[in-house]
This record gives sequence, C-alpha cells and structure tokens, in this order.
Amino acid sequence: MKLRVRWSGCMAIAAICLPFSFAHAQSPQNPLPSSQNEQSQMQQAIAAAQPGPQHAQLMKLAGEYTTNETFYAPGSEPQESTGRAKLKSILGGRFLEEDNSGESFGQHYSGLRLYGYNNGSKQYEAIWIYDGSTAFLVLDGTSDDQGRTVRYSGAFLGPSGEKQTLRVTITQNDADHFTVKLLGESAGGMSTLETVYSRIKKPVPLPRSLR
Repeated sequence: MKLRVRWSGCMAIAAICLPFSFAHAQSPQNPLPSSQNEQSQMQQAIAAAQPGPQHAQLMKLAGEYTTNETFYAPGSEPQESTGRAKLKSILGGRFLEEDNSGESFGQHYSGLRLYGYNNGSKQYEAIWIYDGSTAFLVLDGTSDDQGRTVRYSGAFLGPSGEKQTLRVTITQNDADHFTVKLLGESAGGMSTLETVYSRIKKPVPLPRSLR
C-alpha cells in the first residue's frame, strides 16, 4: 500500500514538473538530449505551453466593467440586477481571471471565474465558482469565429447530488462590451440569465500644462 501511494505521488509530481524540466533541459548548462525524437518532444511540449491567438483574443476582455443582468424564466416577468466585474490576464497571458459581485434576487453575491484555451485539446475551458454554492461549474467550449463567440457546455452537481447541465455563450460585441448568456433547464422549462458587461472608461489624465 505504501509503495502504491508513493508511486501515485511520484507520478503527480512528474506531471506537474515535466514542463519545467523541458525548459531546464534547454538551458545552456543543460543541452538537449542527442536523440532527435526526444528533442522534438521537448519542443512540442514547450510550444504547447505558450499562449497563442486564442489567448490573445481572450485577453482583450481584461478591464473593469459594470454588469447588467436579466433573468428570464417561463411564466414570470424578467428580473434585472446590476453588478461589477474586474477581469485580468494572469500567468503570462495564459488565463483570464474574473472577479465579480452584485445583487441578484435581492441577495448580494460574489464570484470568481477562470477562462483559458487548451492548446492540447483545442478547446476553450472555464471554471466558475461563487459564494452561493460549494460546487464548481466546469465548462468546455468551441468557437467558429476566432474566439469572438465561444459556446460552452458544462455541468455541476446540485445540492441534492443531481447533475445539472448548462450552456453558456460568450460574445464579444465590441471593444467595450461583451455578453454572457447562460441557458439552463428549470422545472417549468428553459431559463436564461443574460449579463451585459460594459467597460468602465477611466478618464484620460490632463497634460501637466493644463493641470
């Protein structure tokens, strides 16, 4: 049993450290192995870890925003609420982090979202969490317009353990606005939560001569 635990631990450490080992092996003090196959594998791994055009498109969303949410449910009037969000590029432009808060159904909420693009799977990926739940919402997505519109699908386990599936579409409307549309199935049919993000434009500093 101890051997199995140690072996699992070693494999986990290797999975985490492998990309760093590749980078270390390429340094002048650690020349590449003589095997062309090993060199090629290292180069491919290093290339796969670099941010590309999909990441650059995601990073265009970085900034501070006001948000306007509208919830549509069958048989009821639309309900609106407002909030704020701050999005920033992290880990060298590989991921986009969103910190959001606001009012929804008369209750304050705050949440955290991470977005990225997996060069290996060729898919967009996201994780959402917020203070109204202890569950992770894990999303996988695709785009057919270079990342301006990404369609995600994902699932989470509800309070009673049932699996709930959601669809999310994120559309970059222009340089200062984007929309997040969440579609889920409720007891009465399909419900939609649409959030419009509007960039907060900071005032341009006056020249020193005009201050």
